[in-house]
Order: sequence, then structure tokens, then C-alpha cells
Amino acid sequence: MDTSIIFILGVEKMAKVKVSQQALDFTFDTLYEKGLKLSDVVKNAETTVIHFLRYYGCTLCQLDIREYIKSAEAFKKKNAQLLIVLQSDPEIIKESLGEETLPFDIICDPDQELYKLYDIWSFKGKLSQISPKLISKMLKAKKLNLEHGKFEGNEEQLPALFIIDADMNIKYANYPNNLAGIPPVEEILEMI
Repeated sequence: MDTSIIFILGVEKMAKVKVSQQALDFTFDTLYEKGLKLSDVVKNAETTVIHFLRYYGCTLCQLDIREYIKSAEAFKKKNAQLLIVLQSDPEIIKESLGEETLPFDIICDPDQELYKLYDIWSFKGKLSQISPKLISKMLKAKKLNLEHGKFEGNEEQLPALFIIDADMNIKYANYPNNLAGIPPVEEILEMI
């Protein structure tokens, strides 16, 4: 699958979602298609993982994206698809990717409408985010020589992760209170 950069066209309402609730629907465009609805896209697989990150230039986000790239085949084997939501401008991502393609779609939400829709908070105070898990991720990103790109969006944005089925039922919802609170890809695959 080619990389699809997705733009938000509309959202319905704002509220935290919980396991056993319906996922909040929204409409978006990709570079290749227009007017897609999440409720239609989820029918393309048994399971859809939606991971809210910060922005493409963030080294921790780049690390997470690399981990998903390495696990793309494992997602396919489980009939699962991945959507990553970033607060990035699509042109910045396209410039960063160059000719590279990704095995999943990126939803570009520079106005942070989906973060509001899903009620994903920001943290206050950088010291509150320091943890052994965060330091480990930072060291791994450094070891891979990942460089910070353009600052976009909300630098203090927390991540979130949702696993939903083809009927829009939330099977897993994680609103961590720190930057390293999302399980690693291997654990996400075990939950699918």
C-alpha cells in the first residue's frame, strides 16, 4: 500500500471513548481518495489500530513509525490496519518522505481537530514526563541517529491508542498520562 496522507474534512462531536463504546466517526481525504469515513475504512480489516502521536519531526514519533514499518507484515497477517494521526502539515511529511512509501496511512491533523474529538490531553511541565521508559526510547532514537525535524503542533501533546473492530466497536483505549505510556508494537499486536 502506498503512503496516504489524510486530511480532516469534518468531525462529529468531542468525548473520551472507552472500551465497548462506538468509535467517534470522522470524514477525511487521502492523496488518492476523497470523502472517506472512518466507519467505511474500518471495514477493510478485522481490526484497525489508531495511534495518535505528536508530529512527524518528533524523534520519538519517528521511532514509533519505524517500529510500525518493521511490523507491517505482522499487522497484515492478523488482518489489521494501522492509521497514525499526526499534527503535521502534509507537505512537511511528503518532503520528509521523499520517494519513500509507508505500509500504513497517516492522518494529518494540523488543527488538532481529532485530538479534540477524542479528548486527548496535553501534559503540563516537561519534568513530569521523565521516566525510565521515556529515557530508554530517547536513547534508542539517538542510537538510530534520528534527528528532530520541524516543530509542529503541540509540543506537549500526549499520545493515545485505540483498537477498533470493523463495526466501530472500541476494543482497547489508552489515554496515557505520559509520552511513553503506549505499549510497544509487539504488545499491540498481541492485543489484536
